[in-house]
Amino acid sequence: MSAPNGNGRRRHELRAEDLALGYGSHEVLAEVDLEIPDGRVTAVIGANACGKSTLLRGLARLLRPRAGAVYLDGKRIHRMKTLDVAAELGLLPQSPNAPDGITVSDLVGRGRYPHQGWLRQWSAGDEAAVAAALEATGTAELAGRRVQELSGGQRQRVWVAMALAQETDLLLLDEPTTFLDINHQIELLDLLSDLNRRSGKTIVIVLHDLNMACRYADHIVAMKDGRIFVEGPPREVVDAASVSAVFGVDCEVIPDPVSGAPLVVPRSRHHAPVEEGVTGSRAVSSRG
Repeated sequence: MSAPNGNGRRRHELRAEDLALGYGSHEVLAEVDLEIPDGRVTAVIGANACGKSTLLRGLARLLRPRAGAVYLDGKRIHRMKTLDVAAELGLLPQSPNAPDGITVSDLVGRGRYPHQGWLRQWSAGDEAAVAAALEATGTAELAGRRVQELSGGQRQRVWVAMALAQETDLLLLDEPTTFLDINHQIELLDLLSDLNRRSGKTIVIVLHDLNMACRYADHIVAMKDGRIFVEGPPREVVDAASVSAVFGVDCEVIPDPVSGAPLVVPRSRHHAPVEEGVTGSRAVSSRG
């Protein structure tokens, strides 16, 4: 059973044991053991097709394990009732689809579904949760618009608003920065970081941008070929050797001048290191 932590929020356990997942005859993940740090931001990283999204789907009860199990507060998640899971764990999947003609406010309101019951009607609390989610994601002015009329970036922020309106202690997001420009990427990641710091919400986020993951995550899970290659705090596990092994990239890893987190600087065939003391347009190129 979960217990309150320091900020009054209940502690939750989300873990996988010897987990294997796949689609049809294709196995994607095998022998995965993972415990998500409670009250922290965890970023799942790795090359394309390494199993990041599949892992998130397994943790969220959308894929039934071929072997092993996922546990939520000590219970096998696939044996729990759907509403019981949804009341504790929210998910923003990759490339979600909205019903034709639905408005932004109605879509975000669907995040309140786990809190409804046969006798419980829409309440002032539900209305407040939707309004807060719209405000937090900068989509309040879009409330009356149809989702299909929005740009890709606007739609992505609306989906995040729906996940926030669910008001769960655990929030899983699969590449939520897709379609967002750099400004909105930073705004969204700042928002998730604020949620974590204020409420202790546990956040698991799949990211393609390794440097954003290092800047915003407390815990990194790096995947390779359907297994966890390494996990831990960014400053302990992200170095040139691990980046090369996971992504196949030759790079330098230096301190981020803004956050102090690891900053990955890839090398390429067309650029040599800048000579010491040389700046600006005189940087040395391998073409020179």
